[in-house]
Order: sequence, then structure tokens, then C-alpha cells
Amino acid sequence: MILPAALLLLNGCSTAPSVGYDSIELVQVSGEVTLDGQPLPRAVVTFEAEDGQFSYGLTDDSGSYELQLDSDMEGVRPGKKVVRISTTRKILGLNADEGSVETPQDKAGLAGERVPPKFNSESALVADVTADQTTFDFDLQSN
Repeated sequence: MILPAALLLLNGCSTAPSVGYDSIELVQVSGEVTLDGQPLPRAVVTFEAEDGQFSYGLTDDSGSYELQLDSDMEGVRPGKKVVRISTTRKILGLNADEGSVETPQDKAGLAGERVPPKFNSESALVADVTADQTTFDFDLQSN
């Protein structure tokens, strides 16, 4: 009698937890990033809330990005966000695989970063995301 109950319990544990996206208000956000007037390809753009939650996107060859909450859902929660842009940041499932290896320089954001600290680690960029404000373009200057 105990064996069938244990098998049922183990079988129930094999399903992945589901996220209740219906209870999360999301806004679809997109934009373009340039550095010194040129499109900035393969840069990670993050919109970070005060509580540490963030949405992220990766720029394409033309510098365009669209934010996603996670690997399944696009968008960002409304509100004021600190925006960080980096050419070295790695986000699992976006521009890094589970088996990829980061060097200490990668983790510190030092290996080949093209974006000045004032737009990433020390960012002063702020975006106020609302249902009416969904496009955010960033024209960054390297000096």
C-alpha cells in the first residue's frame, strides 16, 4: 500500500512548476540602442525594478531589442526602472547556455565591455514604463 502512494508522489514531482502569468501585469517594451551614433549589436538591455526583479533583451544587428520577463513571457512590469546596457553581461537562455564557462573578467564585466559604466554598472538611465510609454531608444556616447 505504501509503494503505490510513493510512486504517485514521485510521479507528481516530475512536472515543472507553472507560473501564473495571468496575475502579472506586463507591458511590451522595445527600442533601439546606438553607441556613438552606430547600432550596438549583441548588447544585453535590462530594465531593473527597485526590488531587484528585471526584464531583459538582446539587441540585434540593427540595435533593436524587445524585453522579456523570462524565457517564456515577453514584457516588463510597469513602473520606474533603472536601465543597464552591457556588451559583456551574460543571461542564461538569452546569450549564454547552461554549459557556458565565464571567466572572472566576464563575471566582473571587464572583458571587452564597449559600454561605459554610466550606462551599465553605474547606470543613471531611468525608464518609466507605462501602458502608453512602450518605446525606449538609447543613444549612448562612449566619452
